Formats: sequence, structure tokens, C-alpha cells
Amino acid sequence: MQVISLQTLRHGRALLLACLALAIVLSWWHLIHMTGGMPAMDIAMSFRPWATFAMWMVMMVGMMLPGAAPGILMFAASRSRESKGDTLPYLFTLGYLLAWAGYSALATTAQWGLHTHGLLTTSQALSGNLLAGLLLMTAGAFQWTPWKQACLRRCRSPLGMLVEGFPTKRHRALTAGLRLGLYCAGCCWALMALMFVGGIMSLAWMALLTLIILLEKVIAPWKRLSDMLGLVLVAYGSWLLIM
Repeated sequence: MQVISLQTLRHGRALLLACLALAIVLSWWHLIHMTGGMPAMDIAMSFRPWATFAMWMVMMVGMMLPGAAPGILMFAASRSRESKGDTLPYLFTLGYLLAWAGYSALATTAQWGLHTHGLLTTSQALSGNLLAGLLLMTAGAFQWTPWKQACLRRCRSPLGMLVEGFPTKRHRALTAGLRLGLYCAGCCWALMALMFVGGIMSLAWMALLTLIILLEKVIAPWKRLSDMLGLVLVAYGSWLLIM
């Protein structure tokens, strides 16, 4: 019975990993298809709130799930083996994505405001160096704040949050995932806002930010990397303001 139980757990984790990988791949496939198949002028001339929100949500899945996957798998490996436990990791993931759904709603609102006032280019980047430079400097300075470091520490080591009591019920698993998502959003909101600098429709900018966020979560000297990134962003923002 124990062998069967272990095999069941391994199969469940393998299925979870496959689902996460599929969600990430499909998200990037959709982003590639969307940015390559829609003329920039059409995007610039129209703003559809629900379509824009869906675009941001797909971006969050593609950009944030790679860094969150280790924490989700850690939760799956540490979860209770009680009945109905197989659904808990998926509810945990859903809770995580709900936090980023809230961020997507805020980003959609910000994009609508910028679009209304004509402050976005056809690639959906900030027009002019002033706003872009200020946003870069803000994101860089945020890298040095205690809030950033505290949220990043929790986002890097979700087990410290989970040992307070591993969820054994569905609503607690959903809540635990939501809490992890809020910590990650608190850590990465400024970096994600830089999509308005490189262009929301820029795949290269998406890939670069995804790599940076992933390195912050998995690399060992993470505080040094975070501080150096802050310096680079402040320097780049200052250069844009001078230009």
C-alpha cells in the first residue's frame, strides 16, 4: 500500500508539472501569435478592456509561473496525503494566479488611462523619455527598499510560509496560494510595470523581464543581484531623463 501511495504521489506531481509546463508554453504561444499577427496600428487605435485584461493575464501566466513553479511543486510535495489532497496543488496555483489577476486589472486600468491621454506609442510603450525615465528610476529605487527584500524573501522560500500550517482543506490551499501570489506581486510589481517602457507588445522585453524575475527567485546571491539591478535601472532612467 505504501508503494502504491508513493507511486500515486509521484504520478500526481508529474501531472502537475506537465500542467504547469503546458500552461506556460500555451501562454507564450498565444503571446507570439498575438504580437506577430496583430498590426501595431490596430492596437494603438483601439482599446478593449476585457481583451486587454486577458492579454495581461496571459502575460502573467507566461512570465510568472516559471518562477513560481518550484514553490508550487514544493507545496505539492509537502501537502497532506488525506483524501481530496490531489486537488490542493491546483487550488494553490489558482490562488497564486488570482493575485496576478488583480495586478492585471490594475495594469489594464493604467493602460486605459495612458491610452486615453495619448501617452502610448503604437507598440504600447510610453511616449517620450520623461515618463519612461521616471518609471525606470522608481523601479530601480524600489529594488533597495525593505518591502522589496521582504516580499522577495517570502517569494523565494514559500516553505517558510507553509510551515505555519500545511493546508489540508480546499479553501486554505486557495488562500495559501493567494498569499504567495500577493508576496510575489509585492516583489515584482515594479519590474512588471517596466513593460510600459519596452512596449507591452514586445516579446523581447517580455523574455528579458521573465529572465530577470526568474534569476531573482532562483540565484543564490539574490540580494546582490537585486541591488545591482536597481543600480542599472536608476542609471538607465537617469540617462533617459538627461537625453
